Amino acid sequence: MLTLLIIAQIILGIILIGLILIQKGKGAEMGVSFGAGAADTLFGPTGAMSLLAKVTWVLAFIFMLNSISISYIVYRAGTKSIVQNAPTQEQPAKPLKLPANAKPITK
Repeated sequence: MLTLLIIAQIILGIILIGLILIQKGKGAEMGVSFGAGAADTLFGPTGAMSLLAKVTWVLAFIFMLNSISISYIVYRAGTKSIVQNAPTQEQPAKPLKLPANAKPITK
């Protein structure tokens, strides 16, 4: 189940990136607005959302739900984090032994 959710998460992420990149930005017409007589729309209401924007919102919501589901499954499994599984150094590091002919660095 976890593997299926992770694969879905990767696919949703790639699709979301693509959808966001092909949409026109909110301020894309800002330079044209000042001289074209439509300056009132510069900071005014944007109107109805396009189909791409609606699909992006739905996929973003599914992406967040999928993220929460993955987090919950991993939490319930009781797996430790990478930090908790990291090996610990119980002994201090040994001092470096320099060769007998080593010279100190001086300026």
